[in-house]
Amino acid sequence: MHSPSIFNDLFSNVWSIFLVILFFGGSIFVHELGHFLAARRRGLKVERFSIGFGPKIFGWTKDGIDYRVSLLPLGGYVALPQLADLEAIEGKYDKNDLPPITYSDKFIVAVMGAVFNVIFAFFLATILWVVGIPSTEAEQTTTIGYVQKEIFIDEGEYAPGPAYKAGLRPGDKVLSVDGDAVHSFSDIQKLIITGSGRSSTGKPEAIFTIERNGQTITIPVHPRLALANLKSGDTMRIVGILPTHTIVVGGVMQDSPAEKAGLQVGDTILGANGQKLYSMNALSDILEADPHTPVSLLIERGKERMTLEAQPAIIPITKPLLELTTGTGTLSFLQNGKQAPSILLFDTNETEKENSAQLLPESGDRLLAVNNKPVKTIEELEGLLRSSEASLIELSFERDHFTFKDVLQEPLSSTLKAPETRVMLGFSSIPQHINTHPSPWRQFTDSAQMTLRVLTSLFSQGSDIKINNLMGPPGIVRVLHTFSLEDIRLVLWFTVLLNINLAILNLLPIPVLDGGQIVFATIAKLRGKPLSSKLIGSIQGTFMILLFSLMLYVSFFDIRRWQGDNDFEKRIELQQYYYIKPEFTEK
Repeated sequence: MHSPSIFNDLFSNVWSIFLVILFFGGSIFVHELGHFLAARRRGLKVERFSIGFGPKIFGWTKDGIDYRVSLLPLGGYVALPQLADLEAIEGKYDKNDLPPITYSDKFIVAVMGAVFNVIFAFFLATILWVVGIPSTEAEQTTTIGYVQKEIFIDEGEYAPGPAYKAGLRPGDKVLSVDGDAVHSFSDIQKLIITGSGRSSTGKPEAIFTIERNGQTITIPVHPRLALANLKSGDTMRIVGILPTHTIVVGGVMQDSPAEKAGLQVGDTILGANGQKLYSMNALSDILEADPHTPVSLLIERGKERMTLEAQPAIIPITKPLLELTTGTGTLSFLQNGKQAPSILLFDTNETEKENSAQLLPESGDRLLAVNNKPVKTIEELEGLLRSSEASLIELSFERDHFTFKDVLQEPLSSTLKAPETRVMLGFSSIPQHINTHPSPWRQFTDSAQMTLRVLTSLFSQGSDIKINNLMGPPGIVRVLHTFSLEDIRLVLWFTVLLNINLAILNLLPIPVLDGGQIVFATIAKLRGKPLSSKLIGSIQGTFMILLFSLMLYVSFFDIRRWQGDNDFEKRIELQQYYYIKPEFTEK
């Protein structure tokens, strides 16, 4: 019998593929439909209507027009021999000594692709205005809930939090970043990432305008570049702030301090030890600062406010790790399972060795044996390592049903690392989900401003946004796929952004794009005669090569980004073997 989850996964993937084709392919189709209908309306000769470039996959001919779907789904085109000679791009077609067309014809046909994208976006934005876009309270706030004293920069590297150093504090309401007003926490993050500000010494700089205790304050913050994806090497500016959120109790653990104190599901925690709480992180800091002293919680239950006192508990949250130090790094092992125990490699920073095995151990590999002696528990592993008298230690691993070996040279040392602990009260909080209903105009302006800001950042010397940070077709497909598994309204929201993006980019004055056609037409109008078709074809062909090269370049990083995120997801999956469910027992 097949597991129901198999059918669920199959249905989810089929549904996801359908939505990707419908909205990604549909956005391209709508753009080309705008050109097509405008050309037909203005009486122009239409030779071909193609979704995609390159060789024809399938199609048909009707009323003398070649309708086709082509191999490379990086856009599309309508072959209009009277508009411009694009045989270098679109292939050969019959010109038949067609009469010239007016400047108005050229301008209207060229611009209508972008107009149809805007119309399509407006239609979807109107739907979202009515049904709402799924979000959370934390995503929509502009109030800072937590300021990190340290931020992650790179693997194993941390740095002082820029926001904390600059003086931002929980409760500060952010009004603008670099002079641009913000309406949500995602606005704040986008403005930080795409910022191009620099201080007099050349350091990245973001100017925060905040409201604190009724006063408006301007604070310069110096973001740090942090690694965002290990495979693609993407970095982004961060300052170390998190949004405020209401702390609503979603669950209370059995025999926990929270249960003993009388905390109940649905309670809202307002403060601790007389301090207003803007996030769970702040409560964790209070508990960690003095774990042996009872904490006083101000809670709201219905319309009533009360104070509860709870004694925090220090609880193990991980399994012990056996760390094996070698001449080329360290390997960390953990126990997986009790009934059928095995040992998993949890972490490694072992570097390439001369004459090494074809494969090096990776997180998630299963350890089978030490010097050909089977090993299933951490205790057995520790014993074998300590009792070994061999000059070489041979570790046998299994990965995806494939076995391989790694040879380690002495001297070696092993340490059993105690479980990590955390000061806890024993309750969980639940996010507050909401629906937002931004007007179509608000959705349009947000999308347009974001597109223009990214374009500006690309050409700004002070920015840290590079071409490889852009998203190509694989990245777009991936985002649509991810959103389709969450909520179709997110697919609609992203498609609105995509169509506004397509409209703006296609109107840029670059050959091959619609804006380039308008430029050619305008130059011909001003000089009183058309440009040489050979010149236009040469320019268009050159820029098409550049465009495809750019698309391949950003697509390569899309795929690397995907690989990096998959590795991160595997790492998160491995965490389930490392972390254990906290348990509170009577002493």
